[in-house]
Amino acid sequence: MTIELILADPHPVMLEGLGQVFRHADGFSIRACERDGLAAWEAVRRLQPHILVHELQLGHKDGLSLIRAIRDDKLRTQMVVFTSLTTPQAQTAMALGARGVISKNKSGQVLVECVRAVMNGQAWVDRDLMPADLASSSGSRRARPFEEQLTARELRVAQLVLEGLSNKRIALRLNITEGTTKLHLHHIYQKLQCPGRMALMIYLREGRHPGRDRF
Repeated sequence: MTIELILADPHPVMLEGLGQVFRHADGFSIRACERDGLAAWEAVRRLQPHILVHELQLGHKDGLSLIRAIRDDKLRTQMVVFTSLTTPQAQTAMALGARGVISKNKSGQVLVECVRAVMNGQAWVDRDLMPADLASSSGSRRARPFEEQLTARELRVAQLVLEGLSNKRIALRLNITEGTTKLHLHHIYQKLQCPGRMALMIYLREGRHPGRDRF
């Protein structure tokens, strides 16, 4: 299956570079390249690609507003933020609905891997965009596979977190209350010693997590 993309970045050289990355990778089709958020939004509404890869610092409609608009209109397009900004903005982007957040310090190969992961229903959080204390703590515990530490329901909640679902959507998917979802997450954080959602997502993505058929 060909992954359809729209690319958005305010810098022509960066936009051209992004285009080259995906033109040289198998299985991608670039539908549009835009330099501001409003043009990107109009292109997404018109073309509805699988993935929008975009910077947060966009003119006319900033990257966070772009995420909100796509989320609120319930379009199929998933968002991958490729940015030079720092942790708070990255956290906000994930909270608003971006499925991938990756630093511009990463190579084109890693960006391609991120986009493919998002296309496959996973969430992708870049360590470089996490606070140092979360990044170090999320990678420090691998003594026991996490599937041995969690209950079956906690494993299912963890998988849905990895897919980028909010607490409300997890509750709807599992037919439980949002309060019960938060309780499950509290237990997961304690058992895996993860101080928060972003650290948990890093832990799940980089750890030896089972496939969906195991949940």
